[in-house]
Amino acid sequence: KQWYQRRVRAINTNYFINTNLSRVQMDAWKEKLISARKTAIVQGSIRKVHYELGNEDELAEDYDMKTGELLVRKWKKASTIGKKTDWIYEVGCPPLSNSGTADTMWESSSTPRAFRQDSKTHFAWRIQPLPWPMSNYKISVEGNVITIKTENKKYYKKLQIEDMERYNFPLLAKHVNCAHANSTLMISYEKPPPVLQLEQSIYSELCKVKPIQDGDMDSCKQQ
Repeated sequence: KQWYQRRVRAINTNYFINTNLSRVQMDAWKEKLISARKTAIVQGSIRKVHYELGNEDELAEDYDMKTGELLVRKWKKASTIGKKTDWIYEVGCPPLSNSGTADTMWESSSTPRAFRQDSKTHFAWRIQPLPWPMSNYKISVEGNVITIKTENKKYYKKLQIEDMERYNFPLLAKHVNCAHANSTLMISYEKPPPVLQLEQSIYSELCKVKPIQDGDMDSCKQQ
């Protein structure tokens, strides 16, 4: 009984420490974005925000102004020799070439490609083309990654949720959902309530940034 009580206390202590650490890291991420030098433009119903971060990294985000959903998050990171990388997509579908649309390029490629396409409530990926039925896929959580394997051993992929790593949240298998249609495997992970609150808070702050072009600031009302 004493061993059990000590075990319970240890679990509760670790949970308390991890929860507090996550809150600290979420606050730090919000402060990093809010304090960065920012430029915003409005194109149709899309609000584009460009950040200049203190370490010379650049961050660009696109938001749907009707829903507040994050459509694109991409980075340009400074290398050790001072040269910046090309845009690295964390969220959104990167174009594969300078010609044609991204969707056309994805569909015409025979090599499966994965990209994040989040909703307000879930982190989500689309992987295509994957023609096999849903029964062929094995989805599991291993450490801080979602692992995808196939029975026919023709596809293997590890998916990371940068947001969850950024905030020190562990991944739990019970929050993973998957579906398959039209040669596309769709994987989603339910966002924890603190992440939902943080994203809404950050979006509200970003809506205070005056666009360099005329835009309807009323579109940034609380979603």
